Amino acid sequence: MFSFDTRFLSKWVLTVNGERLNPLSMDDLQYFQTRFFLVPGTGTVYVDAPLSVIRQRAVGDGFVEALRILNHRDEPVELAVHIEAGADFADLFEVKDALTKKGSFFTETTGNELVLGYQRERLRRETRISSTPDAVVTDGGLTFKVDVPPHGEWRAELHVTTSFADPNEPLRSAKYRPEDHRAKPNMARSLEEWLDDAPVLECDWDSLKVTYRRSLVDLAALRFEPRSLPGRSVPAAGLPWFMTMFGRDSILTSLQALPFEPELAATTLLALGERQGSRRDDFRDEDPGRILHEMRYGEMTAFEERPHSPYYGSTDATPLYVVLLDEYERWTGDLKLVRQLEYEARQALAWIDEYADLQGNGYISDKRRNEETGLENQCCSPKRSVVTPAP
Repeated sequence: MFSFDTRFLSKWVLTVNGERLNPLSMDDLQYFQTRFFLVPGTGTVYVDAPLSVIRQRAVGDGFVEALRILNHRDEPVELAVHIEAGADFADLFEVKDALTKKGSFFTETTGNELVLGYQRERLRRETRISSTPDAVVTDGGLTFKVDVPPHGEWRAELHVTTSFADPNEPLRSAKYRPEDHRAKPNMARSLEEWLDDAPVLECDWDSLKVTYRRSLVDLAALRFEPRSLPGRSVPAAGLPWFMTMFGRDSILTSLQALPFEPELAATTLLALGERQGSRRDDFRDEDPGRILHEMRYGEMTAFEERPHSPYYGSTDATPLYVVLLDEYERWTGDLKLVRQLEYEARQALAWIDEYADLQGNGYISDKRRNEETGLENQCCSPKRSVVTPAP
């Protein structure tokens, strides 16, 4: 499980009486919800199993896993159900580049809650795991001693949530209450509202209707909520590595979705405008008026081992920002937002004229100023590029 560019859960293993289970099938109910059907056995094509296990997961403020065990026998059964959990708190760049951690790990057990933690100076990450009914909690996970009646079933609900503090944020000192750390899946309602807001397609070709709805759902799966604009959505660049704000990708997706979900464009314009470059910073390739390329929240960014806080090394995000603002007004007539973003638009145009025309020929050119190790493997601008004429 990843959140804010950190792997908060790297191990999540279910065993029954010390044995792992064999999957029979899996259902992707929605992009935020999935269900697994499993049985104990040898892994043969068909197993006449005395037990069935159903695991159903839903994401939202962490995730919830509903666990069901069905007893098909004529007599009761005693089971030891164990969830082994672990968290390496790897930064996304550490996962991709196979780097080692520089901080320290800790584990706490408080009543019915397992806390897996990591700290490096003032940066702190925690993964909190709890259950209903209560489990025996140890450093390695949660264990249930279960008696399942004949042809009966047993149920449990597992909650996994995250918390974090960065070096520039004060560490929390208040005691956590378990009831405050329950995952709250709410994406079904969000998806329904998203689909209700989109235009309705009416035609005689049923396949086109299915494709249209599927496309809207797939686009919904790429949404995320900016920290500064709660309740609103920006399209990310892609799953799983690029579930964050990208200038070029967020703008182009919003531009293509304008006839269907213009709210994406409005939020993208506001979010990128908030983070528009305001100074000259070679480490981040930042200039006044420049639109960011990529925004990250992980440990390596927090300690300036990567420049993505945000990183501005994009050649085309800034002119595309002006294009999106113009097209948004054409499709929606929302003059209020255009006037609100007049300063950002003028700053973007000024960057094109004053900072981007490096060769003095009316074309936008780019030369990366940050030569730090690690950028070569990321999605950043090349050392030298020439693109379209400045508008």
